[in-house]
Amino acid sequence: MSSVYYITLLLPTLIWNLHLCTAVDKTPLRYRPFRCRNGWSVSQTVRCDGFRNCVDGSDEENCTLPMWLEQPSPNVTVAVGALMNLTCIAGGSPPPIIEWKMNDKQPEANCDWTTEEGVGLLSCRIRLIDSGNYSCVARQPKASLESTVVTHVTVTGNVCKDGFFNEADKRKACIKCFCSGVSSLCHASELYRWNYTMAMNDWRMKYATLQNSGQFNQELGMKVYDKFTDVPRNTTPYYRLPFKFIEYQVDSYGGLLRYEVQIDSTSYQREDPDVILKGYNTTLLFKYKPQLLTGQLNKIAVLLHEANFRRLDGKKTSRDDLMTVLSYIDTFLIRMYPLGGVYSPASTPLVMDASTKLAYHGLGKMSRVEECRCPHGYRGTSCERCDFGYNRASRYLRSGICMPWEWHRAEYLKVSSSTTMRNYHYV
Repeated sequence: MSSVYYITLLLPTLIWNLHLCTAVDKTPLRYRPFRCRNGWSVSQTVRCDGFRNCVDGSDEENCTLPMWLEQPSPNVTVAVGALMNLTCIAGGSPPPIIEWKMNDKQPEANCDWTTEEGVGLLSCRIRLIDSGNYSCVARQPKASLESTVVTHVTVTGNVCKDGFFNEADKRKACIKCFCSGVSSLCHASELYRWNYTMAMNDWRMKYATLQNSGQFNQELGMKVYDKFTDVPRNTTPYYRLPFKFIEYQVDSYGGLLRYEVQIDSTSYQREDPDVILKGYNTTLLFKYKPQLLTGQLNKIAVLLHEANFRRLDGKKTSRDDLMTVLSYIDTFLIRMYPLGGVYSPASTPLVMDASTKLAYHGLGKMSRVEECRCPHGYRGTSCERCDFGYNRASRYLRSGICMPWEWHRAEYLKVSSSTTMRNYHYV
């Protein structure tokens, strides 16, 4: 009975100590605490956010909007490979977080930035494509302030003229920037060679025949077959390459396409193209010029360069022509040759060079692949893809332009008599 009486006497003291414990700042170390008047603590990140996080509301008192105390110079010139440092300082209560913009986008991986007590530092190892406009934003939970000074950064040290980039590891070997026609600022990318490979008789391979075979000065008519047994006997069949080898392939520019051919007669048709590439209503043809040898495997290597292809009208292929097709290949055909008078899929391998950021593949660099500074709505090394929130519209350029979803919705509704959810499925 005495022990129960003793605990009853101590209960108020225990409750008071528990209250004191709850007043201890237990904010994680990654947050800076704000001390309320009653001794409680809240994160500094929720101060002046319009909501009373302190019981007494002290976290919403003495709030002042951000104001600029220091901004960078309006013009900065930096050499390629040099380190550029910019500083923005803003006052206000609470101290604002400083965010950086590079051509209205977040800076890329070659830049580091910090913000503390209203002081923002940006440090970038400059590349050719880092020319442009830099700005900062002072941001509080309920207010933000754009910098009044936009810093224009000019990068020097390009051995090529504007609109061209220097081929990697080669001095003054300049290549014109493609960038899908939406930018003229590019440089040689830091990508390494690897490859796609598969057997020519792989189950994923499709087949095709040309309806106007032998007439390669007009649009090609094509019929596709899922199985080789469905291909008619009296036609020249083509392999139709599957998903790995089509669509976005600009990173394969300057690489090789390799496969093997075996024949038993030299009396084959030399006019038919060996490789057909088609994309964005542009068709390019490759013909293997050397005589194929009988009784052995002929190793064919196609350099994915404009000098090796011809257009349907017989004219030379420009770099823009080939890059437009590689931006999105919708048809990739390789000619089949008969053996013993019979066509059949070969078991030999097909290898196509591609690019990767991983250097340990050990196949060397892809020296002719460009990396562009893409405007809003575009992404990819050559701006060949639409960014998230954008879809392609077939206007102005051969490959079209990327427009936001809202634009597509408005265009669709112009010809739609209904605004049901079914309509929005297609925008």
